[in-house]
Amino acid sequence: MPSANLSNYVMIFTSLSLGHKSRLGRLAFRHLLQTLSESEFVPRILVFWNHAVKACVEGSPLLPCLARIERAGVKILVCTFALEKLKLKSKLRSGKLASNIDLLDAIHKAQKVVSF
Repeated sequence: MPSANLSNYVMIFTSLSLGHKSRLGRLAFRHLLQTLSESEFVPRILVFWNHAVKACVEGSPLLPCLARIERAGVKILVCTFALEKLKLKSKLRSGKLASNIDLLDAIHKAQKVVSF
């Protein structure tokens, strides 16, 4: 049973950093996910696209945060295409494989989309 309040919005991540690809950007990305994992209000869906899929695979230090986010009732969708191109599909440890159709459907049904 979800422990957080789900809002009908989608957060999309396309890289492992926020803003510029710098140390600060990577720290900001991690901090945002950590804060989200502790938040009372969360999006209905998180989408990991492009290089951001690396957050969801074996060895990622973000897996504990993502597990807490999923336990709160948030659906995590991970782009199958990106995982295949990066040769990481077999290492997926958090979230659900999603085609571009699945990802576009989630975006279409959301009231708001926030992209990073």
